[in-house]
Amino acid sequence: MKKAILYSLESAIAITMILFIIVILFQKPPSPPEFYRINYKIKAFSGLKTLALTGELRKHVMENDVVSIENKLSSYIPESLNYTVVIFNETTNITEMPSITDEKEVISVNYLLAGGINDYRPKDVRIYLWGLY
Repeated sequence: MKKAILYSLESAIAITMILFIIVILFQKPPSPPEFYRINYKIKAFSGLKTLALTGELRKHVMENDVVSIENKLSSYIPESLNYTVVIFNETTNITEMPSITDEKEVISVNYLLAGGINDYRPKDVRIYLWGLY
């Protein structure tokens, strides 16, 4: 009789522990993957790639004309996002960096343009996106 009571008590404790673990594990549903960041990066990169295929990106980068690049990218990047383009050479930025220190989350997309055959001076075009929420 005492063994039966002990087995029942052990079973009740085991069931309680299992239920407790299940409740803790599934109490907060896992957050969904944040595909929106990836989609924003893809949109920005596809804009840069399209400009590069037409030759406009190289022309504007060699002229350090970030305003024209930003204007042409406006059809690829959602209006709800803030963005800016910065051009870098081998060592530092050529154009002005954005002031985004107060932002919680910033996404950047890079596109590397090689220099000419005789004059190798690569340029790195970076798009900084913020205001994601």
